[in-house]
Amino acid sequence: MQIYVGNLPSEFTDAELKVMFEAFGTVRAATIGRDKKTEISEGYGFVEMPVKSEARAAIAGLRGKDMRGKPLRVKAIKPGDEFHQHARNLHGATQKGTPSFNPGKQVRGAGAIRRGGQRGS
Repeated sequence: MQIYVGNLPSEFTDAELKVMFEAFGTVRAATIGRDKKTEISEGYGFVEMPVKSEARAAIAGLRGKDMRGKPLRVKAIKPGDEFHQHARNLHGATQKGTPSFNPGKQVRGAGAIRRGGQRGS
């Protein structure tokens, strides 16, 4: 189960995040989101726990917990969630079958606007 953890202190490390969740069970991966250029923490992280009951216990136990003056935001990430792919990317998953963004490519389809007058011309 993928878990989003927000409102983390900027000096928090991957190891500290992992230890915090290991109190509730097995942790497969724990990663802090970092700025690509500066490598400074962006204040959030993702944790992957293989056992759902342990993950739910961790979410319930850590949600709202005071972490160096800030209440933690902890929630489960569902596969359709906006954070799900981001979490998978941080943990090293591949994006097989996912179309890549190509700004130079012109897309035409049912909603495309055609030039030259009426539709279908």
